[in-house]
Amino acid sequence: MKRLSGSDQIFLSLETPEWHQHIAGLTVLDPSDSDDFGFEKVLDHLERRLDLAPKFRWKLKNVPFGLDRPGWVEAEDFDLARHVKRIGVPAPGGAHEIAELLNQILTPQLNRRIPLWEFWYVDGLAHGRVAFVLKFHHALLDGVAGSSLATVLADLSPDADHPPVPDDLPTAGRAPSDAELIARSVIPNARTPFRIARYVGEAANRGLAMLQYRRTHDDAPPVTGIPRTRWNQSIGPRRATAFTSVSFEDLRRLRKEHDVKINDVVLAMVGGALRAYLEGHDELPEESLLVGVPISTRADDDTELDNKIANMTVSLATDETDPVERLRRIHRNSQAAKEMTEAMRARRIQSIGETAPPLMLNLAVRALHDTGAAAAMPTVMNAVVSNVPGPPFPLYFAGARITGMYPGSVIVEGMGLNITVLSYMDRIDIGLTSDPELVPDLWHMAELLPAALEELMQASGLGPATGVVDAFGN
Repeated sequence: MKRLSGSDQIFLSLETPEWHQHIAGLTVLDPSDSDDFGFEKVLDHLERRLDLAPKFRWKLKNVPFGLDRPGWVEAEDFDLARHVKRIGVPAPGGAHEIAELLNQILTPQLNRRIPLWEFWYVDGLAHGRVAFVLKFHHALLDGVAGSSLATVLADLSPDADHPPVPDDLPTAGRAPSDAELIARSVIPNARTPFRIARYVGEAANRGLAMLQYRRTHDDAPPVTGIPRTRWNQSIGPRRATAFTSVSFEDLRRLRKEHDVKINDVVLAMVGGALRAYLEGHDELPEESLLVGVPISTRADDDTELDNKIANMTVSLATDETDPVERLRRIHRNSQAAKEMTEAMRARRIQSIGETAPPLMLNLAVRALHDTGAAAAMPTVMNAVVSNVPGPPFPLYFAGARITGMYPGSVIVEGMGLNITVLSYMDRIDIGLTSDPELVPDLWHMAELLPAALEELMQASGLGPATGVVDAFGN
């Protein structure tokens, strides 16, 4: 059995009927150049490629009574048919219709008795397109690992041969008996009070270090006085998604023009869109919005499919009217946030998922959920904006050309908006996820993202934004 990491355990413990912890990515395909493309070919392709991603054949093995972290074990009863679904999108089969379908796929939780993923084959799209949705639990892998999974499932050409299966792929091992797992948990549980004491001490030291850092760095991101928006409320079980795309070349030109990072340009585009959205609803706060930005902690040569992420908070300068000055401020804010994150990470602190057994974590999360205490907590950030690097070259799936990849991600209590961008070839595909009760007009927010990029391009003297080929064939 391969024991879960503390971070993976947190994703499991945080899950409630409303607080989902799964991710779903929509991939659009153009099979027009593949004469034999179809559902059966996709099934055969998927079954062969899963041999290269053995983690997708692992399932959870819980320790009785939540005495210790669960582990991954080989699913001896693995059946691909339990994970693959086929569904048609309603006419006319455009982006809005498939988004409604994705909303339905995102809403229910995954079955924890089998490997934590689903594959939905979607046909009936306009212009002869098809699509698939890969839904997986965050405990299984993070966004960067999910993006690298594309190199396993996809090919560089439409007629590529299936790659050979390496001999050294990881295995989860056998499933121990419940009695064995209980016996194994005795010593770790005996050490729990010492781990908690150490965690409290490490957390206090990090807190003091943060206070000291903020006293000596005026540009450190704020931790108080963060405004609430309409999506900074309690979330329900339903999900809403929307998509858009922009030119990657435009982001590169802005990066070069202003000597900033690509991620700064992404945040400036998001900041401009959120400012315009709230202004249009007469809800723009005087204080700037603050977003969480996940950052990968994996090494460049790390290809393991697991969670290796940290988080930094960045002010979006939404109190700034000038888009160019907003970008400059975001660049400075990002640099300051990165420096503070690195300074805090230098003071190591054990994950709470490694400190407390699942029984304690689950009870704590349930108390926060059932009492509404989580929703009453002060706002620490307004949204999550994640920038996932994707392949700069065209990919093919079972012979069909991939035309677009749109992420759908996790929203959390009090922070019901996630914007994830994924680079692919010369485009940036953007997926927005929210609760429809909090943001009923999410497509309007999505439309404001290219508009914000256009505004920044014009204000920078770079002319109009570059058009992007529509992934859905329009």
